[in-house]
Formats: sequence, C-alpha cells, structure tokens
Amino acid sequence: MGQEADSEQIITGLGLGAVLQGPNIAAQTVLSDADVSIGLSFLQFISFFAGSTFITVAQTLLENGLLSGLKDILPDLDPSTISGGGASGVRDLVSSDQLPIVLRVYNDALRSAWYLGLGLACLVFVASWGFEWKSVKAKPQGGVNDKS
Repeated sequence: MGQEADSEQIITGLGLGAVLQGPNIAAQTVLSDADVSIGLSFLQFISFFAGSTFITVAQTLLENGLLSGLKDILPDLDPSTISGGGASGVRDLVSSDQLPIVLRVYNDALRSAWYLGLGLACLVFVASWGFEWKSVKAKPQGGVNDKS
C-alpha cells in the first residue's frame, strides 16, 4: 500500500498544482491592479461553491443509482444497507451469489457520478476558449538599461 499511496499522492499533487494556480495567474494578468483582489476573491468563492455543490450532486447521483438499480434487480435486498455500508463494505453485506449483481449496480451508479465530472470538465474546457489570451511574462520596467 505504501508504494501505491505515494504514487497516488504524486499524481494528485501534480494535477492540483497544474490546475489550481492557472485561474489565479490568468486573473492577475488580465485584470487591472485595482480589480485583482476582487477577481481572486470571486474565483475562490466560485471554486468552493462549485466544489460543495457538485459533490452533493455526485453523491445524489450515486445514491439514486444504487437505490433504483438494487430495487429493480434485487427487491429483497435493502438498498440503504448497501449505501450506508460504503464501497469497502459491500462484500461483507451481501451473499456471494448477490455480489456480482451488487458490484455491477455500484459500478453503474459510480459511472453516473464520473460522467458528471467529465461533463463539467468538458464545459470548462470549451468555456476557456472564450477568455482573453495575454502573455504572463513580466514587462520590462521603464526601459532603462543599467549596465554599470
């Protein structure tokens, strides 16, 4: 588990490092000095608000997918037991003959949550093409060459 956990942390760190600073740098580049603090505050608000909103939406998709899928296929099984037990406890909550069915339903429910994330990522990608393109390189100060 140690090697796998380390590689997952590295991948997560690289992904977050690549994604989190881009909007902040873009806002500082495009906005005037007077508007930078407001723009950065707005970006933070939207980031936290969207995160909390869409985590709730993804959880709802997962719960509804589990409840509807298990109710139709295995009517004698209580779906709240599966959703309350979590993904790691599924194997202990059902019999061995029900396990493949429950895992398939769990996979389908998770897939709907992943599709939400994919759709949002595609939406952000398309929306990013509508933003102003500016260089983030520093501009020379005053044009004075001091070679002394």
